[in-house]
Amino acid sequence: MDNFACITLLFVFVTVHAGYEEGHGGGHDISHTVEVTKHVPVPVYTHEVVKVPQALPVPIPKPVAVPVPQPYPVHVKVPQPIAVPVIKTITIPVEKPVPYKVEKEVHYHIEKPVPVPVEKHVPIKIPKPVPVKVPVYKVVYHHGKH
Repeated sequence: MDNFACITLLFVFVTVHAGYEEGHGGGHDISHTVEVTKHVPVPVYTHEVVKVPQALPVPIPKPVAVPVPQPYPVHVKVPQPIAVPVIKTITIPVEKPVPYKVEKEVHYHIEKPVPVPVEKHVPIKIPKPVPVKVPVYKVVYHHGKH
């Protein structure tokens, strides 16, 4: 980037120096200035009123409220009701019943437990003996003498 800036500055300096040399006789007189006088017509404007035969109803737009999204939340303080303690004493008369003794004769039969002999026959199964085969072992000698 510094290289580009240096080259641009050098180019501007050379261009300005060349123009300075040309204007003060340092180079060839190729360019010169000539004054030319020419008539330029200036238009004149007149204001004319055009009458409208009937009045035209022009609709006037009514402003419409459009919700605009906010870039950040807007906090609106809403007054909140504050709880106030209310102490009120109410006396309610309560009638309390007075307990009294009631004596009544109630007849009911009371059963007394009496031991009763109970005979119970419970069958008990006795298993019968089952014959079992018992193996008989015979001694076998593998020697030559018997």
